[in-house]
Formats: sequence, structure tokens, C-alpha cells
Amino acid sequence: MLNRYKGCLIGAILGDALGMPHETTTAHFSTEPTFGKAHKGHPNHNLLPGQYTDDGQLILIASRILAEGAWNNTDYAKELLKTYTLQKFRYPDGTIFAACKKMEKTENLTGSGIYSDSAGCIGLAIPFALAYRDRKEMAKDLLAACTVTHTHPGVHAGVIGCALLLNTLLETSDVEAGFAALRTAAENMDPMLAGKIANAIRIEQTGMPTPDAVSILGNSSSIYHTLPLAVFFCRRYYIPRELLGISSTCGGNADTASLLCGAFCGARFGISALPGELIPTLERAGIFADLAEKLMNREAKTPDEESGE
Repeated sequence: MLNRYKGCLIGAILGDALGMPHETTTAHFSTEPTFGKAHKGHPNHNLLPGQYTDDGQLILIASRILAEGAWNNTDYAKELLKTYTLQKFRYPDGTIFAACKKMEKTENLTGSGIYSDSAGCIGLAIPFALAYRDRKEMAKDLLAACTVTHTHPGVHAGVIGCALLLNTLLETSDVEAGFAALRTAAENMDPMLAGKIANAIRIEQTGMPTPDAVSILGNSSSIYHTLPLAVFFCRRYYIPRELLGISSTCGGNADTASLLCGAFCGARFGISALPGELIPTLERAGIFADLAEKLMNREAKTPDEESGE
């Protein structure tokens, strides 16, 4: 179990770092995942190979809060605002940036979410999937976390659906049950997203070449592109190295799509199945490994232990 918990969290960060230099570019598919540096003038050009993006920053913030105990929306918003005011965000998602700017202006930390369909907060699905056994409680707290920056129902459906997929996979090892949980959440919360996910699965089943599928499904930062595209990749590619290579070089929102694929294959196969030569040079890999263990053990604590008594 610890192998798969670490695989899920580190797989997500690994996918993010692999996709980092390819964000906003055109697709140039490779089945061999390698860290790279963004070209001069690219929004991520200051990052080194193996460093993660703003998606990884959100995951780190949320993981640390959850590892300490109960979820706290105000603490999360404060950390986002602090990162924003210190100008430490790494090419932030536009919605995250706008929400932080609104927080700063209005001093309303938890009521400054933006109605946008960007997938900028989908990384929250990973630490929440690791931290909760009770899925209803997870969905409630995760919805609250999403609304700090995103108020769009499609985003809420996507993030909660992804968390349910990963949580189901971690607990049961049943891939199809995980995808069923994702589809059910989308159907209940945003039928449009559900339709696009179903279309991604249908396209994969036809055997359509990957470049053609990407052009149809789209690779923008919209939740309606990023999530169905990740579903397509996860259902087509079974070998973790190949899945990470293809997803990280798909262009557009490659870092986020690859993040989701990394979390999926890590939860499915464990950290031992990820490209071992890359993890030693992945930024803060040891810290994320420790956080994964803390998140796995989080609900094993007694109420007295959590309150410090």
C-alpha cells in the first residue's frame, strides 16, 4: 500500500516536471520520458530540469495541510496568497492568479473563487485521494478547497471525479471501478464533462492514432480538454514509462495531463514501476515520499492524537 501511495504522489510530481518544458508548446510525442529545460522566452524558462510547476506547488501546500490533520480552507488560501504576494508562483494558472489577486484586493480569503473552467486546481485531487478513507467526507472537503480558486461546476466535477478514481484504485486496485467512479461523479455534477470523458473512451476504443485523438479531444488548460485527454492516455498506454513519455509531450496543458497520468500509474503499479533513473533528480522527491506516508497514516490517528492530548 505504501508503495502505491508514494507512487501516486511522486508519480504526479514526476509527470508535472516531465511536462513542464512542453507546456504551451505543440505536440511532439515521445515514448521516452526525460527531464528537459524550457526554451528561452518560455514561461517556465527559469525552471531547471526536474522541477515541477504551479500544479506541484498546490499539491505540496495541500499535502502539508492534510498531513497535519483536518483540512482548513483559510490556511490553504493564506498559503496561496503568500506564494502570490512573494511572486513565487511558477507560471500560475490564470484562474489561480486571478483568485489570489481578488483575495489581496478584497481581503476575502475563502470567497474569491473565479468562475472559470481551467484545470488549474485539479492537482488537489491527489493529496485528498491519499488522505481520506471516507469518500463523502473527502468530496465535501475537496469541494470546499476547489472553491477557494475555482467556482465552475465542471472543475468541481473533474477534481472530485479524479479523487474518487484514485481513491478507488488505491483501495481496491480495480481500474474499471476507478473509472466508473470518475464517470459517475461527472454524470451527477456536470453532464457536459461526462459526455467528453465518454467520448475520450470511445475514441480510444476505435484505435484512432494518438495525434489525431489529441487534435479532436483538445489539449488546452480547460477541464473539458485536460481531463478527457488524460483519460484517453491512461486507457491506451499500460506501460508507465510510455504513458509518461506520451502525456508529457502532448503540448498545450502537457504538465497537468502528465501529472494526472503519473498519479494514475503510480496508484496502479506503485513507485517501483516509475522510471527509477528520474526520481533521484526530481525536485523534493524525498519530501513528497514522506508526505505520502503521512497522508496514508492520517486517518489511523485517534481523535486524541489529532488534538494533541
